[in-house]
Amino acid sequence: MGDLSPIEPDGLGIEGSMELMVIDDELGTALVGSEDAIAAFALEWDTALSPVPIDSGTMLPKMASQAFGGRAVGAAYAVGKRYHELFARPKSGATVTYHKMVRNPQSGKIISNARIANPGAMVAGVGPQMVAIAALEAAISAQFDQVHEHLDVIEDKVDELLRLAEAHRIGDVYGQHRLLSAKVRDLASGHALTNTDWSSIASLGADLEVGIERLRVHAVKQLETLDGRAGPGKRSEQLEQLLNKNRLGETLQLLVVAQKSLFQWHKLRLEQVRNTEAQHVDQTITSARTTLREQHEADVQLVTRMREVLEINTVLRLSEAHHKIAARGLGRHRDALREILDQFIQARNLQITQWDSPEHARIADVFVAAKDRTSEVLTSGRRQLARGAANVAAWAEPEPKEPKEPKDC
Repeated sequence: MGDLSPIEPDGLGIEGSMELMVIDDELGTALVGSEDAIAAFALEWDTALSPVPIDSGTMLPKMASQAFGGRAVGAAYAVGKRYHELFARPKSGATVTYHKMVRNPQSGKIISNARIANPGAMVAGVGPQMVAIAALEAAISAQFDQVHEHLDVIEDKVDELLRLAEAHRIGDVYGQHRLLSAKVRDLASGHALTNTDWSSIASLGADLEVGIERLRVHAVKQLETLDGRAGPGKRSEQLEQLLNKNRLGETLQLLVVAQKSLFQWHKLRLEQVRNTEAQHVDQTITSARTTLREQHEADVQLVTRMREVLEINTVLRLSEAHHKIAARGLGRHRDALREILDQFIQARNLQITQWDSPEHARIADVFVAAKDRTSEVLTSGRRQLARGAANVAAWAEPEPKEPKEPKDC
């Protein structure tokens, strides 16, 4: 596990009161504190933050209560941000730092969020395990809690999609999602997770992991059916089939819902281990973090692959610039695929840089390319002529040879 900043009495008093807790681990950075302090600190980073409900999970609200003495606080998370110079990022575990917000007494403007080196007794009881679990809960919430705000429910198509993806083992994806979400809400409300409750869902973790991988592989296989060497008309037909028959968009929607279910399951698993096998909490946290990181990386790779497909298959090349009718179909499919991709990126909060999709080649581009090519040919010809002239000159008037040294008699 990572380390906490030293907790020692330091006589800071009211001037040292904490306004912000920054929890940094290998997945990203969580902020817990007043809304003003979070906003000021994020401004220094110049980065987007995902809001996190303070009641996400069980440990985050408990830690916030102990650290801030019952004051109203909020939380946010920066997914995948590995950067702050205020402290060294550990290879695993979590590190927490504490900060005091300083305002200009005249204007009230926030001047800084200076780090408090020795926060004193104000954080008594906040230990490394609590911090690590709270950071994990915030990371999960930031990536998955807004699923239904971005993706339509596709319950009536689930069976067909699972058949296409050969992912029957995953079962009733939406039913599992509702069940796991309800149990997580119960925990947040203070209800206990009984052994009976856990035994009813313990086997879901493996099934969800297998199903998620099948869905992602199915999406990749659909991309591989596209033939980038085909003509523009044929490519347009293939893209239409990808969108309508193979239902790439719905596959990605189902993938996100299944992933959220998996991480709800990890929250419940962590609670079960904490209550019944406390000696294994650290390894359970590491396991959940590893799964979260692997899912994030796999989805980034999937988005990268989809962008490559769009660049290759949805635009007219120079040799195809005259295919005006096919251009309309390709453009329509490109817009639909780009929207699907944007929805997936947003729903998964992947924090991928904005992508400017390529445009169709135009007839004017063909003439420009032809002009450039002609210039290259002429330049190359002049070089060959120049080399040829030099060779002729060398034959007609050879360079004088160096005089030989006379031999000794």
